[in-house]
Amino acid sequence: MVIGLALLLASFLVACAKEPEAPYAPDFTLETLAGERVTLSDFRGKPVMLTFWTINCPACAFQMPFIQAFYDEGASEEVTLLTVNVGDRAALVQDFVTSYEVTFPVLLDSQGRVAQAYGIPGVPVNFFVDVEGIVRAYKIGPFQSEEEIESVLDSL
Repeated sequence: MVIGLALLLASFLVACAKEPEAPYAPDFTLETLAGERVTLSDFRGKPVMLTFWTINCPACAFQMPFIQAFYDEGASEEVTLLTVNVGDRAALVQDFVTSYEVTFPVLLDSQGRVAQAYGIPGVPVNFFVDVEGIVRAYKIGPFQSEEEIESVLDSL
């Protein structure tokens, strides 16, 4: 009985010592406004900043200029920037993109399935995926500056 208890305790300690499994970013394929298909896993080997947003979200609109400035500063050379519009019609997204002079990639999640796979509680939500496809950080709510985006990336 003592040996059985010792084995049970040893197996419990081994189980507790295991590292938690890394949270891989759920893979997806979505279309851009131009109708091109983009698959997240195609970007393995390069970090990805993934931003979920909607057109009727003031916080999303607030952070758009900071994301655009980050993108314009050459972010695409170091980090792949993908933004995912959740649930809006393509024509309305195109109007938004035009009015905000957005030039970074915008993917359409018209049914909200990708947002659901990521378990986002609302928008905006920004995920940071490493070169292996593992979610290393996320931010709920809008960025307050381009420098804040760079700071998060530098910390990773």
